[in-house]
Amino acid sequence: MQADHSTASSGVARRQYLRHFLIILSGNGAAQVLNLLGYPLLARLYSPHEFGAFGLFVAASAVPGALASARLEYAMPTAPEDGAPGVLWLGLGSSAAIGLVSFLISSLIWPSPIEPILFGLCVFLTGGCASYSAFLMRHERYRAASTGVAVRTAAAILVQAALGFVGGSAINLMTGYTCGLAAQAVMFTILAVVRLRPSRPRFSTMKAMLIRYRQQVSIDVPNALIASLFFNILTFVLAALYDQRTVGYYAMGYRLAGVPFTVFIDALAQVFFQKAARAKEAKGHLWDELKFGLFTAGLISFGVLIAIWLFARPAIDLVLGPRWRPAADMLMVLAPMIAIRGAVLSISPTVFVLKRTAWLFTYSLVAILLTLVAVAAALLARLGPIPFLAIASALWSVEAAIFGAALVYAARKDRLVAALPAHH
Repeated sequence: MQADHSTASSGVARRQYLRHFLIILSGNGAAQVLNLLGYPLLARLYSPHEFGAFGLFVAASAVPGALASARLEYAMPTAPEDGAPGVLWLGLGSSAAIGLVSFLISSLIWPSPIEPILFGLCVFLTGGCASYSAFLMRHERYRAASTGVAVRTAAAILVQAALGFVGGSAINLMTGYTCGLAAQAVMFTILAVVRLRPSRPRFSTMKAMLIRYRQQVSIDVPNALIASLFFNILTFVLAALYDQRTVGYYAMGYRLAGVPFTVFIDALAQVFFQKAARAKEAKGHLWDELKFGLFTAGLISFGVLIAIWLFARPAIDLVLGPRWRPAADMLMVLAPMIAIRGAVLSISPTVFVLKRTAWLFTYSLVAILLTLVAVAAALLARLGPIPFLAIASALWSVEAAIFGAALVYAARKDRLVAALPAHH
């Protein structure tokens, strides 16, 4: 009877996991459709050079954006019920502060005031949306978090397209991107604050949560900095090695396939984090959740890999036009890395549940070093963009596979340790 009950509970947990996964999938699927509908128009309104400038802006804002909330969204699943609002307000306050600092620093770089304002807003909104999303998902509002992705994409494309008819400039692309984040933030504010009604900011609660998670924050912020640099490093490297037009091809190709897939994988990782944290607390290990999460993400990643290899060239020719064909070539070269890294990142929150956050820092740092190896090879052999990307993709794929194997080994070992008391 006990075994039957355990099997039934496992079946219910898997169905719930799949249900939440499909909810996340629906929002990201809608965002994908919106991208496919919008980019044929945007590709004709804006040039590869303008998309290159826009790609650099997005990559630059993503680095402080990843740190804006002080990574407190990763404390949300394990925070006590009465402490969750304190974690939310801490994340929002940190996002506002980092956004202001980003605006001030970028004002020293850009002569025009428009870019620094957009830059600071992007950083603030990125951190704020991350905090709100974690709070909503803690309360099982997966549909709200999923819808937010579609709302952000729709608002960004609509504004970019409207401004494109006025004049195709990189600033218009930046403005649309910022408006998309703002739309998502407004939606999350309404759902999280108005409907869930978290307790008002209390200094005592916020201080208690900061003390409770200060070690995790102190470790994870450097991790996030290195990880964000790694995630965006190709944009900066392509600009340094080649030109802004090359960056534009890469940005367009990656935004069509890589970014939506990464956003989807990130959402899947959040679902896995919630389930894994609760499983660890309830039964002492997360092995079952990791197996199921990796299997699911692996199937999807394999499907994405095959789809890119089969359809990237004809799809980009048809949707964007022949002048964007180099974007397809870049995407096909990067496809194995996108697929393998996606599958592994879906279970990367394992390091938080097992309290081995230093692993993420090591993974991202090694990846940056491997990128420098690829850069050195490109400079010494005077390689073009495609051969350079092929080397980088191969190096990153191997490292991601090793990291994934380490996560599986750690989770398996944790399960064996959790089972030991039963034998005594």
